[in-house]
Amino acid sequence: MAKSFAQKLSDARLMAAGIRAHLEDLKGVSLGEEQASAIDAAVAALGELDNKQEKLKAELKTCTAELDAKSKSLGDAVLDAKKRVKLSISQSGWQEFGIPDKR
Repeated sequence: MAKSFAQKLSDARLMAAGIRAHLEDLKGVSLGEEQASAIDAAVAALGELDNKQEKLKAELKTCTAELDAKSKSLGDAVLDAKKRVKLSISQSGWQEFGIPDKR
């Protein structure tokens, strides 16, 4: 099973802490404070990007709700206008209003 984003961040933090705890043992494989700091910086950057993404998702949700409401309002207005045109204009003139109906 794929790891969640939060689990990946947690694993990365543990890796950085583990590197710091065993600096002497890891010298031979060129793993040290520099790599631990790079991991910490990447975790911090990803955390900021995740927060930004969550804010954008919330904004998108609000925008989508507003779009849906305005779209419904427009549809209602056009439907009302269509009914009024049908009552006032003869059927031969309906196409001028974008009404393809036959009745």
